[in-house]
Amino acid sequence: MENRIDSERTVIVVGAGPVGLTAALLLADAGVRTTVVEKSTAPGDLPRAISLQDESFRVLEQIGIADELKAESLLDTGSRYFGLNECLLAEARPVASRLGHPAKTQFDQPILEQLLFDRAMTHPGLEVLLGTEATEISQDAEGVTLTVSTPDGPRTLTSSWLIGADGGRSFTRAAVGIDLVGSTQPQRWIVIDLLNEPTGRDPYAEFHCDGRRPYVLVPGVKGRLRLELMLFDHEDEHELTAPAQIRELMRPFRPELDPADIRRAAVYVAHQRIARSYRSGRVFLAGDAAHLMPPFAGQGLNAGIRDASNIAWKLVEAVRGGATDRFLDTYETERRVHGAKMMMLSRRIGAVVMATNPLSTRLRDATLQLLRKVPPVHAYLAGMRFVTPPDYSDGVTVPTGGTTAELPGVTSGRSLSQPTVTDPTGRSAGLDVHLGRGWSVLGLGADPDGLDPYFTRIGATLVRLDGPGTDETAQRGDGAGVLRLREDRELLTAGLPGEPVFVVVRPDRYVAAVFTSAEQSQVVDGLRAHVDDRVRAARQPTA
Repeated sequence: MENRIDSERTVIVVGAGPVGLTAALLLADAGVRTTVVEKSTAPGDLPRAISLQDESFRVLEQIGIADELKAESLLDTGSRYFGLNECLLAEARPVASRLGHPAKTQFDQPILEQLLFDRAMTHPGLEVLLGTEATEISQDAEGVTLTVSTPDGPRTLTSSWLIGADGGRSFTRAAVGIDLVGSTQPQRWIVIDLLNEPTGRDPYAEFHCDGRRPYVLVPGVKGRLRLELMLFDHEDEHELTAPAQIRELMRPFRPELDPADIRRAAVYVAHQRIARSYRSGRVFLAGDAAHLMPPFAGQGLNAGIRDASNIAWKLVEAVRGGATDRFLDTYETERRVHGAKMMMLSRRIGAVVMATNPLSTRLRDATLQLLRKVPPVHAYLAGMRFVTPPDYSDGVTVPTGGTTAELPGVTSGRSLSQPTVTDPTGRSAGLDVHLGRGWSVLGLGADPDGLDPYFTRIGATLVRLDGPGTDETAQRGDGAGVLRLREDRELLTAGLPGEPVFVVVRPDRYVAAVFTSAEQSQVVDGLRAHVDDRVRAARQPTA
């Protein structure tokens, strides 16, 4: 059969899981011609990941599915850790989110996958090729060629860029010669997802570190419940996943278990591995293709959604022109460092949970009980501050120093806090609603319309953000093309110096720079090293 070749696309995404579809939808929403290649013919229907953070919901809100997912999720949850004899060792709940979404949520992955799938299948700018398996990748300075196997025979696709989001056994990663570094933990776990749980439970994931058979219990909404139990070396995983044995394992939790209430039972071994590189030329890795994490910190899918958001907006800039190779390299700079950090955190929490040595478990319990009595340490653990957010200071940011470096509400390299704001019509909503899909520049109590033309040339939305006590005269203003908003509660406008302050916000809602008028040229020069507006302007067709 003849191999068909076509090139009507700019980005190919291999893999239609949550990470691949998130990246594809962000690209398509920005007008980038995108094709998704997926060997399955339907969205995944197995519960895997179970915890989402506020930043993930911020991305999903941009896609337009956050509210639907929240309706099927247990919002604002925490974690409890029990030691020997079911003694409570620690209770942790994330500090209140500054991003406008619950800090931690227990969700259902099949629902997320279906929402993303439905959105992708109806998106006019997105091509989804189901039942299509990637078989060969080649690339040169101009683009990427992907050979795929389809029900109608082989087909060759070409594009400018390719994202491999095809899971832990990634074909993309192997095809471009990137290896994984790290290890695999020897302990096996069985995960059992149940329906129709009759017991009302507090909104906490419970880690029972009993020193005998550690287990994890995670409640959901609408009667969903997950249990994960560590297996011993002598136990046969095939026997344990048989319905009769599952009922025995569940007897302490559900004495009368209807087999129809068992959604899934599977055995897994946790990996702690990371790709040696996230990029090979025009090919990028995201999600499990780039990193495999133990589940104990709930970071695997959250890290993947961060990957998708990060690479998507950078490829959008590359398509529009003026993006430097240094700029594209920041995908790895920004994402691999934080991915490795979250992998290590997951590994350390797992070591605490899975301890079975009598001496080490007693020492663990005594240490944690003692630490709870030290106020700063207790606050650190109880607020889950050990799950640190990304810091992209070494990526697409321009540090300026000076007085703006000490503002409490905005920090270069960190995600932008999202206050609730009111527009001149009296409508109140989260700030993200007004920022659009591209860059934005916030003038904190000042008009940003007189800034360097660089910002409008890269398509930035200009916003004047005033504090809650600002009078309506300042709100009306006369700056052309400037959106005027007022914080409902002082957040970003807190602690401002006497001079105007401006904030450059990247499309992924991270702060690229905080500066005063005197520091503007430094910021423009720094950003031009990543995205050069002059190159972009030269590419635009003349009238």
